Amino acid sequence: MRSPSRRLALPLATIVATLIAASPAMAQMGGMGGMGGMGGMGGGMGGAGMGGGPGGGVDHGPDMPVGGPRGPRDMKPISLKKFDEAVESMFRAADADHNGIVTLAEFNQVVTARRDTIIRARFKAIDTNHNGQIDENEFIAWQGKLGSTALSDNGNGEFAEIIPNSIGPVLGDGERDTALAIAVEPLNAVVIAKANTDYDAGMSLPELLAYEHVRFDKADTDKDGTLSSDEIDKLMPGRGGRPGGFGGPGGPGGPPPRR
Repeated sequence: MRSPSRRLALPLATIVATLIAASPAMAQMGGMGGMGGMGGMGGGMGGAGMGGGPGGGVDHGPDMPVGGPRGPRDMKPISLKKFDEAVESMFRAADADHNGIVTLAEFNQVVTARRDTIIRARFKAIDTNHNGQIDENEFIAWQGKLGSTALSDNGNGEFAEIIPNSIGPVLGDGERDTALAIAVEPLNAVVIAKANTDYDAGMSLPELLAYEHVRFDKADTDKDGTLSSDEIDKLMPGRGGRPGGFGGPGGPGGPPPRR
């Protein structure tokens, strides 16, 4: 009979990868996200999220429909002012030294810190006897709570890293906040490079606002200066949004990309 205190014979890398795979930022498909990134996990998720797709930071929950999440319904239109406030909140979260410029190194530092926070919190939750180590019983008990998620992988026999590499807007949980998280493109490395139009050391808030306004103006099809629920719905992956996101061509839950 095995002793209850027997240590789990798994490499540290495997445990860390498993902790990453079980991150609560799983649904932040926006991109470095956000953690998010970490998200959008998750930005950004988006990242959106992962990798900068729309929806960074929005946790759509276990009832997400097949083919991708649905956009918000019966909400008040989002004004450009509200949109800008959401963009600015995202910028402030990334501007760690508060100097008005977000560099790629600074962005990576913020996302890495968010990842570390999630991983350490997950480790603490698994280490139920709080001795700084994870034994076999603790690990198995934690995996059991995950259900089928514990068996998910990236197709190569390794746990998928699903913490988004994006930072999304800092929002609440209301329907309008969900819509804003869809409307605003999560902050990630690609966005920083594209928005930095003067090619200096980093991206300023005016540069990010100008970049995001292009997305707003394109979505505002009736040119009334606001985004309706129908206009926001078209920003969702698979409904006119960028491919590769959740429910979009080439993305999880969506059709294969067109060739």
